[in-house]
Amino acid sequence: MKVSINWLKDYSEIDIDTKELAHVMSMTGSKVEGIEEKGNDIKNVVVGKILEIEKHPNADKLVVTKVDIGDEIVQIVTGATNIKVGDIVPVAKNGSELPNNVKITKGLLRGIESNGMMCSVPELALKIEDYPGQIEDGIMILNKEYEKYISKDIVEVLDLKKEVIEFEITPNRPDCLSVEGLGREVAASLNKKFINPHKNLDEMKLEKVNEIEGLKVDISAPDLCYRYVARVVKNVKIEQSPEWLRKRLSESGVRAINNIVDITNYVMLEMGQPMHAFDINSIEGKHITVRRATENEKIQTLDEEQRILDENMLVIADTKKPVAIAGVMGGMNSEIEDNTKTVVFESAVFNGASIRKTSKKLGLRTEASSRYEKGLSPENALRAVNRAVELVKQLNAGEVIDKIIDVYPEKQKTIKIEFYPERINNLLGTSISEQEMIEILSRLDIKVENGIAIPPYFRQDIEQEADLAEEVLRIYGYDKLESTLVNNCTTLGGRNKYQKLEYDLRNIMCDSGFSEIYCYSFINENDLTKININEQNNLSKYAIYLKKPLSEEYTIMRTSTIPSMMGVIATNYAKKNEDVKLFEIGKTYINSEQQIENNKLPQENNILTFAMYGKDVDFYILKGYVENIFEKANIKRYDIDREKENQSYHPGRVARLRLGNDVIAVFGEIHPNVLENYGVSDRVYLAEINIDKLVKYSRAEKKYTSIAKYPAIIRDIAIIVDEKIEAATIERIIQRRAKKMLEEQKLFDVYRSEKLGENKKSMAYSLKFRSNEKTLTDEEINATMDNIILDLKKEAKAELRSH
Repeated sequence: MKVSINWLKDYSEIDIDTKELAHVMSMTGSKVEGIEEKGNDIKNVVVGKILEIEKHPNADKLVVTKVDIGDEIVQIVTGATNIKVGDIVPVAKNGSELPNNVKITKGLLRGIESNGMMCSVPELALKIEDYPGQIEDGIMILNKEYEKYISKDIVEVLDLKKEVIEFEITPNRPDCLSVEGLGREVAASLNKKFINPHKNLDEMKLEKVNEIEGLKVDISAPDLCYRYVARVVKNVKIEQSPEWLRKRLSESGVRAINNIVDITNYVMLEMGQPMHAFDINSIEGKHITVRRATENEKIQTLDEEQRILDENMLVIADTKKPVAIAGVMGGMNSEIEDNTKTVVFESAVFNGASIRKTSKKLGLRTEASSRYEKGLSPENALRAVNRAVELVKQLNAGEVIDKIIDVYPEKQKTIKIEFYPERINNLLGTSISEQEMIEILSRLDIKVENGIAIPPYFRQDIEQEADLAEEVLRIYGYDKLESTLVNNCTTLGGRNKYQKLEYDLRNIMCDSGFSEIYCYSFINENDLTKININEQNNLSKYAIYLKKPLSEEYTIMRTSTIPSMMGVIATNYAKKNEDVKLFEIGKTYINSEQQIENNKLPQENNILTFAMYGKDVDFYILKGYVENIFEKANIKRYDIDREKENQSYHPGRVARLRLGNDVIAVFGEIHPNVLENYGVSDRVYLAEINIDKLVKYSRAEKKYTSIAKYPAIIRDIAIIVDEKIEAATIERIIQRRAKKMLEEQKLFDVYRSEKLGENKKSMAYSLKFRSNEKTLTDEEINATMDNIILDLKKEAKAELRSH
């Protein structure tokens, strides 16, 4: 942000030199990038008047002039063709200096003495657009009114001596992207009173109406447009802006165009509020609507480029077409032209994130968008439009209608922060008094009343106590902080419970010979069909469809990790890779009915998925890997039973591990139909473990016990049960009956034979009993075994095997 010192002086008394001011401002948080000094490189150039012009005797393209410079009349030879007797011109005398280290001395030109040089606009390092009517390759001709300044220094006469400071504004301070905002900072930093030259704007009362000159305004996207203010000026005279306005724009790096456009740019620089001016006759139906663009809607912007919009972009539109890309740039179809008679001044505030995305997508960043994207206050919109029409009156550029359209759906909320000076001192390590803090905050327009700090409307970056502390310290002075040693206790960083377990899982899988893979979080909806999931299944029913997928291959967020894993397995199989073992730690996304009803984000589940195929792998090896993981999580007790709902697995070779109603893991052999869909002929074994639930039941602490003092008693039992009875059922019955006496149970044999009967099997267990308090007797064990056998017969229809 460039601003001249003279402009800043409209807002604050500045009684120090520019370099010292730059240092003070940098120390209070408004970093100065540089200081540009203008006019210092022009020396000994004065105002002169041409008295005579004669043809050069030895050159056809040169003339010899006599120029009055006050204390003498000098002879100057020139090749300029745009001069005449009586013209007032800048004259570089003998020994003068011009920008770019140019020195002027007397000499001979084709045998005729020349004692100086008449200067052009570029030779004085000035801009042609700042001096209308001048030509680039001719002498600068001053108005007749400058004749009274003959012999005077041109720097003083044209007010060329300027000092311009360039500030680097941080993203959280959009209020400082204005002269007014920087003026407040200067006043606060120098402890001077802030001069508010626009106090009348804050006190102005206007009649609010729904229509002016037939113009109406609606906001159909209040989430993206917070306020829209419009005023109308009739009988507009489009002409050149006065010199003072053009110069201020030029000093800030903005090119002057015409008085109406210049007013909008001037207000943006002065008050930080971007504005736009429309020709009212270019607005179809005289009805402005702030709305989202339609997909592929087109507009030709002021830079004469055709822009293609989408439904995420905001436009200012009439009844037929967009007339501006909101917050970025206006359209050619609403441009102010020389024959424009009625102008609409628009001052609006838009959602910063929306403007940033639009600007980035279109590759179009403007002075307006750079301000909007940082977040502006809606409260400034009315002041800005009133300032614009005030300038219209000042420049006599048109007839202002003293009515206003102000659409403001939801007013900006006042921020209130509890003010605790002691806590602020503790945070800063200072001992600033409460009164001094209040004085500092008041310099920044932050009111403190009854223990509550209230930031002004333009300081939306102040939200909490830490922000107040920062404001106090930067004005108090960072250089006043004493250097001290750290006196607080340091803490040792570390992983949380989830991170530790995830780290351990990676190590377990890698140690077991698995290679980690990373897959996209999105898949094709047909991938769910490939793993036997139909449209009625929740994994398909609650899938989240992407509005703009990367490609047709990725249309939904994955609800299962099996398609991702099977895709990688299929690729390895197709490339003839043998003995493949892969794992992935990733997320699934399910938008359940509950999430939809409560308007919540989709449920994200962290899943460990691992799969393998090749020689020396089977269901039981897979089960062993799963059990290793549960052992690492220190989960000792869990139930294993058959998984009946997941159709991606072979129905007879799949199991699940659960605790109560929480299914933590599902593992087994992939269904033959799924393998066929992926073009895999080998058996594939796959496991899915819900890491979130694993963390929920894992126990970090491990209990250690001393070596048993009393001996164990081991008994074997063999029973005949139906084929459908699962080992987990038998083990639960044994555990329930034996209670604490049972130290360990092992299934060491499963036997099937026609002699046992149809659909029968024999299961043999080794049971180890022990007590920590005494030596168990045969009588106690026999009683326990009898109870176990009784419950097995009753609940599992088991029979003791006698042979």
